[in-house]
Amino acid sequence: MRRWALGVVLLAGAMGYCTFRPVCVPIATEEVARWDPPIESRTDRDFYLKIFQRRDGQWYQCKTWISREMFF
Repeated sequence: MRRWALGVVLLAGAMGYCTFRPVCVPIATEEVARWDPPIESRTDRDFYLKIFQRRDGQWYQCKTWISREMFF
């Protein structure tokens, strides 16, 4: 019985991890230049994650896997 319960807990944890893991997609420089308000001033969040992130000079749109799959 305990092994079964442990399996359920591990499965729920794995599903939670996969559902809420971040998926980041680069945003084209031309697209960033057209944004109003500027992307630097955006503070949008997706659950625990800041959506617009700058990494190594490139802007990315980061969302959880479930948000990207269920919405856009």
